[in-house]
Amino acid sequence: MTQRILLTGGNGFLGRAFLNSAAPGMEIIALGGRRHAQAQGLTVDLRDKESVRAAVREVRPTHVLNFASLGVTRDESTLSELLAVNAVGALHLVDALVEEGLAARTFLFGTAYEYADSTRRLDESAPLDPKSPYAISKTTLYYSLKQYGDALPLTFLRLFNIFGPGEPAERLIPFIARKARAGEEIPLTGGEQLRDFMFVPDLIALLHRLVATPAVEGSGLRTLNVGTGEGISLKSFIGYAAAALERLGLAPTLKFGALPYRAQDPMRCVADNDRLRALLGDLPFTDLQTAVEKTVLALHEQ
Repeated sequence: MTQRILLTGGNGFLGRAFLNSAAPGMEIIALGGRRHAQAQGLTVDLRDKESVRAAVREVRPTHVLNFASLGVTRDESTLSELLAVNAVGALHLVDALVEEGLAARTFLFGTAYEYADSTRRLDESAPLDPKSPYAISKTTLYYSLKQYGDALPLTFLRLFNIFGPGEPAERLIPFIARKARAGEEIPLTGGEQLRDFMFVPDLIALLHRLVATPAVEGSGLRTLNVGTGEGISLKSFIGYAAAALERLGLAPTLKFGALPYRAQDPMRCVADNDRLRALLGDLPFTDLQTAVEKTVLALHEQ
């Protein structure tokens, strides 16, 4: 059976990665305007409820992947702007499916930074305490999705730290590489934060498996943590990136402690992914050092 996938955010880091991995039997229609070799395109702004409903009525998807998101890379968007896209825009999409009577399997994305700081691995029942405007917008979406009951199968995926080739220039590895190429010092925090990093190809492989997994009859909203379950200090992670840059003939000057820790950032953020494992079985992940080297090499080849 052909999977007719309505995808938003196809111009972003994760949306592009999914489009580039499109499998046979997938028909993908990307909302957002820019056409992609692997997908048809429709010019739709998620903030425009009527145009969203018209697109859903035209496409009649079997699956929806809502990658569209504002503020992932700490831009200057206000909370109201983040809510307009990340919460209200996503709800326009869900409302349109309900109004058109379509039980499309719908995947929406949150962030691990919705959770309160904890010394334990975070499972899906861990307390929420979002502090950044971006995390607040995602938690608003999560609570709003509860109102739909079992009207359609909704999956809310809380992503931990996703990285890899194609990530925005403001993200950590591209920032370090850019500073190293310019011969500039690289100001950093103390690097003691514990994080759960996942290579983007591993995430995309998991998403394909989730899309292919049949929905449970009568299922409503389910929440899944998407992380490796393994923590590493930010200092060690940056060390992998620095070593990869050195192998390319660069000499990154790391200044740990030059920046204060951000008040909005937890010191520990590591996934408990038992629920995801129970659903999909084995979860293979790329060795982290290898994944960092591939990311640095991809930047070098640009």
